[in-house]
Amino acid sequence: MSEDIIDLVTGRLLPYHDDEYIRQAAEKLLLEERGWSREAIGVEYRHSLTVCCEPFDVRADLVLMAGGAPALVLRAARGSLVSREKETIATARLIHDPIVPFCLVFNGDDAELIDSKSGKVIATGLEAVPGPERLAELLSGLEPHHASQDEIEKAAKIYSAFAFIQCPGVCRA
Repeated sequence: MSEDIIDLVTGRLLPYHDDEYIRQAAEKLLLEERGWSREAIGVEYRHSLTVCCEPFDVRADLVLMAGGAPALVLRAARGSLVSREKETIATARLIHDPIVPFCLVFNGDDAELIDSKSGKVIATGLEAVPGPERLAELLSGLEPHHASQDEIEKAAKIYSAFAFIQCPGVCRA
């Protein structure tokens, strides 16, 4: 049995999806505990680009904006954080130029904050989820990184592999 969900950031009515409850938990944490404004959170953030002469679409669950640009890609899903790392890093490298500097995997109980350029986990636990001031501190002094064509192609292959194995949001008979 499914029920509709009202998105905390956009106020839109959404169809049932198993991972939507995790995204709503992330949105609640960002809005109520970390102090993010709704205007600084992109929901179902999308970007189209060309990879190897083919159109390519990328989607992020949430994107946190700082200074008018994407600063953190957030992947909200049930299960192991480690199993979402590569997909989330690839998303951060594809969804904006220059690459989104940070990404975060979140499962409702735990989180990992990752440097998108190096791919290294820099903080763990729910305290790894930054507020606007903390993210601004992390961003200060960082030089923008424009991904090379090789980096883009590799990220696209990783993103495609994970997008291919996604479960549908609604089962249909």
